[in-house]
Amino acid sequence: MKKAGRIKSWHGDKGYGFIDIHADLKDVFFHVSALQTRSVQPKVGDRVSFELAKGKDGRMQALNVAIAGAPKSAAGAGANWLPAIVGLAALSAIVVGALGGYLPRLVGIVSVIASLIAFIAYADDKARANRKAWRIPEAHLHLVALCGGWPGALVAQHLLRHKNRKQAFQAVFWATVVLNIGAIVFWKANTAF
Repeated sequence: MKKAGRIKSWHGDKGYGFIDIHADLKDVFFHVSALQTRSVQPKVGDRVSFELAKGKDGRMQALNVAIAGAPKSAAGAGANWLPAIVGLAALSAIVVGALGGYLPRLVGIVSVIASLIAFIAYADDKARANRKAWRIPEAHLHLVALCGGWPGALVAQHLLRHKNRKQAFQAVFWATVVLNIGAIVFWKANTAF
C-alpha cells in the first residue's frame, strides 16, 4: 500500500534520508537505492510516495520512493551513457597516443590494466554494498583512478550507478583525474625538448 509524506532530511553524501509521514510512526528511513528515479536529487520538503516494508535489518523503511513531479524512469534508463562514452574515448585516446609514439607504451598498458581493475573494483564494491558486506575503502578506488584507471572508474560509476552521486567522493575523483592528466602533460612537456 502506497504511503505519502515529505522528506525531512537528506544526506546526499551518504545516500540516505528520512521521510516524515505525519503519523504516529517515527520518521521512515530511505536509501538512495530505493528511489524510483535518480534524475532529481531529493531535497528537504519534497513530497514523496512510497511503500513501507521491513529492511534486511528488520526495521521499517521506505521502498519504491517516488518524488512528486520527478519524471518516471523508463526501463533500462538508469545508466548515463555520456560519461561512460567519455571514459571510453579517453582510454582510447591514451591507447592511440601510446601506439602512435606520442606517449610511452607503458602509459597505455598501465591505463588499460588500471581501468579494468577500477571497473572490477567498482562492480565488486557495489555488490558488497547490496549485500551489506565489508566495503572497498574509497581511498583504494581513488588510488586506482590516480594510477591511470580513471577512465574505467568513470565508465563504472555511470554504467553501474555507483559512487556517482556522492559529492565528496566525486570531488576527490575529479582531482585524481586532473592530477593524472597533469602528470602526463608535465612529462610530455619536459621530454619534448
